[in-house]
Amino acid sequence: AQPMLAGISTLTCYSVLGTALIGAAIIFFIQKYFSGPVRLRPDRYTPVKLIRKKVVSDNVERPTVFLVFDTNVSGFPTGAHVSCKFTDGKAMTMRPYTPTRFSPSECELMIRVYPEGKMTQHMHKLKVGDTIDMRGPTGFKRYGHKGPGVMSKLLKNKEHHQEGIEHIMMFAGGTGITPMLQICNHIIQDEKDNTKASLLVANSTPEDVMLYDQLLKLESRSKGNIKVFFTVSKPSEDWKHRKGRVDEKMIKDLFPAPSSKVAVAVCGPSGFEKAVVEGLVSVGHEKARIWRW
Repeated sequence: AQPMLAGISTLTCYSVLGTALIGAAIIFFIQKYFSGPVRLRPDRYTPVKLIRKKVVSDNVERPTVFLVFDTNVSGFPTGAHVSCKFTDGKAMTMRPYTPTRFSPSECELMIRVYPEGKMTQHMHKLKVGDTIDMRGPTGFKRYGHKGPGVMSKLLKNKEHHQEGIEHIMMFAGGTGITPMLQICNHIIQDEKDNTKASLLVANSTPEDVMLYDQLLKLESRSKGNIKVFFTVSKPSEDWKHRKGRVDEKMIKDLFPAPSSKVAVAVCGPSGFEKAVVEGLVSVGHEKARIWRW
C-alpha cells in the first residue's frame, strides 16, 4: 500500500505546483496589464498622468509646451484627436487636441499657452505626476481610412468620402500643424500611398514656428512627395522664408490649380481658417473639397 500512497502524494504535489504556477502567471498578467499605460476609450474620460513636460519656444507671452501623458494611443486613426477635461469648482472646461504622435505607451500633446486660454493655462500649470481627464479617439475626420488618397468624414448615420486624391493642399496655423503632420507621416509610412502634399505653415513670428526641424525633414523623408513652406506675418531680419499672411497670391504661387483630384486640409485659429477658406474659394476651390480640422 505504501508505493500507492507515495504515488498519490507525488501526483498531489505536481497538481498543487501546477495550480500555483498557473495562479502566478495569472497574477503576473493582471499586474502587467493594469500597471501599464491606460488605454483611452472614446466614450468616457479617464484620468491620465503627466510623465514629462518641456517648454520648447522662446515666446514668453505665448510659450509652446510639450506634454507627455502615460496613456496608450496606439491604433488611433489618422486625423483623430483626444478630448481633455478639467473641472474648476462648478465650471467644466473641455478642449480637443491632436497628438503629435501615436504610441502604445505615451500620448504627446503640443500646446500653445494663451493668456486667456483656460485649458492651456491649466495644462501649463500641471506638474509631473499630476493628472488630467482624457478620452479618445475623438473627432470625425480621417485620412487613409478607406485607403491611400481618401479623406473621410465619419458621422453617426452616414459617411462622406473624397476619393481619388492625388494632391493634398495643407494650411496649418500655429498648433494646427499637428493634424497636418499626422497626415504627412501617414503618407510617408504607407508604402502604397503615393499622394503628393504641399504644406504651408503660418505663424505670427519666427519664434512661434513649432517643430521646425522636424518639418524640414518631411521632403527628404517623403522622397520629394511632400513640399513644406513657411510664412510669418512679423518676420525678423534673418527670416529666409515667405512673409505675410496667407492670401490669394500666395495660394496661387504655391499650390496646384483647383481640380477634382485635389483636396484641401486646413487647421488653425478660427480667423486663420476663415481667411484661408475665403482665399481658396476666391481662386476656384470648391468648399466641398475643403476639410477643416
